[in-house]
Amino acid sequence: MPWDEHLWVSLRRAAGYIPPAVRTEAVLTMIEGSEREARTRGASIVEEVDLVKTAVKKIPLSVRSLCLDILRELGVEVDKYTDL
Repeated sequence: MPWDEHLWVSLRRAAGYIPPAVRTEAVLTMIEGSEREARTRGASIVEEVDLVKTAVKKIPLSVRSLCLDILRELGVEVDKYTDL
C-alpha cells in the first residue's frame, strides 16, 4: 500500500532510534499496523492518523511516550490524533 511520502521518510528516520536488535520487527509491526488502519478507514494511502493509531496500540507503554516524542520531532502531528 502506498504511503504519504513525508510520513514514510519520518518512519524511516524514526527507525534509526530503535535498537538494532528489535528494529526490523518494530518497523514491520508499524508498517503492517499502519496499512491495516488505512484499509480499515477505506483509504488508498497510509496517512499520519494510521501511523499514530498504530503507535498507540502497538508500542509498549514503557517506551510509548518516547516514541511519540520522536515522531513529533520528525514532524508527525501526533497530538492531532491521540484522542481518537
